[in-house]
Amino acid sequence: MNTLIVSVKGREKRLAVIKNGLADQFHIFQPSHTSRVGFIYYGIVSKVEKGMNACFVNIGLKQNAYLHRNDLPNHQNKPINELVHQGQKLIVQVTKDGSEMKAPRLTAMIEWPGELLVYLPLGGYTALSKKVEDEKKRREWMKWVEDHKQEKEGVILRTAAFHSSKEALLAEWKWLRAEHEKIIKRAMGTGAPVLLMEKQQLKEELFVQMTALGQGELICDELEFLSTIKQDFRFKKSNWTAVFHSNDEDVFAGYGLEEAAEVSLKRRIWLPSGGFIVIDRTEAMTVIDVNTGKFTGKSNQQQTVLLTNKEAAAESARQLRLRDISGIILIDFIDMVSAADQQEIENQLIQAAKKDAKQISIRGFTSLGLMQITRKKTKPSLIETLTVPCHTCQGTGRVISAETAAFQLERKLFEWERDASEAVLVEVTPDVLAAFAGEKNEYHEKLEKWLHKKIVYRVIQENVPIGRFVRGGAYEELAAKGTVIKRS
Repeated sequence: MNTLIVSVKGREKRLAVIKNGLADQFHIFQPSHTSRVGFIYYGIVSKVEKGMNACFVNIGLKQNAYLHRNDLPNHQNKPINELVHQGQKLIVQVTKDGSEMKAPRLTAMIEWPGELLVYLPLGGYTALSKKVEDEKKRREWMKWVEDHKQEKEGVILRTAAFHSSKEALLAEWKWLRAEHEKIIKRAMGTGAPVLLMEKQQLKEELFVQMTALGQGELICDELEFLSTIKQDFRFKKSNWTAVFHSNDEDVFAGYGLEEAAEVSLKRRIWLPSGGFIVIDRTEAMTVIDVNTGKFTGKSNQQQTVLLTNKEAAAESARQLRLRDISGIILIDFIDMVSAADQQEIENQLIQAAKKDAKQISIRGFTSLGLMQITRKKTKPSLIETLTVPCHTCQGTGRVISAETAAFQLERKLFEWERDASEAVLVEVTPDVLAAFAGEKNEYHEKLEKWLHKKIVYRVIQENVPIGRFVRGGAYEELAAKGTVIKRS
């Protein structure tokens, strides 16, 4: 049974995909993190980078967006500076959202996706779904498309087109063509940068999931949104039923999804047999480490390793979808001696990739035994949407130890060795004080002799180790502001 849970109350919109009773995907739409993929803008070229064969385009966002030469129509492999110039206005479409490290990605080859076809006003080519293998049928449809194309137009026929009438296909084609003409007229009548066309992200993602899953139950917590969905022609001809969640309890909480969402942000995920995987994100990639944990197996070590790795492969594939992890992914499976076992794990991942709506490529094991995967990015991941870097650890996930903080403070005090002050005041957390002063305050006394100064402590409570110099001054004055350690 497939279930789609939609929560549209409040500013944050949420969609959960449940397969066989298990959360498979979360799609979160926050006002500040709304995906702009598919949005069409009228932008201004702000800078041409000949070395990158690309340019940056001001589309009205904080970041200027990136447009490569290959994403310009009819570029004919010319250098970027022969195709665009600074100050030029372009109609562009977002193909990839920006992140903390990268600018949004653009194309000037606009795409208008329909149910039966994808219309490319400047595409200049015709393509047919690879799922249709009948060569005679492919040639017939190819000729029909070519006969109806206007100059420079491009069309991609979806699989659904081959099960539809040519009249329905032509009607959708004309409608998409008219929509594109509308935005051209709007661009010509306004200044740049400006947003020309905005996609309704939640609604479109909902129909993507409904099409991919085929049938199931849609549960929503708002009647107005549910009514809009039910009136859409795509819903009317689908095999989905719609249910209004009328309970006072939050719809996600009611279906146990709040806890699942929290788990999807954790580093460690436990596996059914007692092993676990650890998911770490770096600037360049995502790394998944597999561990046997509490699982020791009931037979030999090879079978224990294989079972743990199989569970880890299934859970890793699920977590990629659940967290919407993209880019380069490396999985460090437990070492497998048998090449057949490695192939079994690779085959399992290949099968799991077929269930993923995103373009995903299983690249196989490296010579060091690391599984290589790439997954296409179209919007910020779940962790990018729901979290921000920790101000304390700066996103590393670690903080300095109490001993390190104590040694840093010690070096700072040596800088005051020649100062005329009688004493110094420092702020420390209890753990740093213990490391700094030493057992029975032995090191505290030595340091006072070396500095020829009294050390006064102001003990503070913080969640992380802290040891910092405050100031120097008269002993009596500083002693009134902190704690004095008496000689043992």
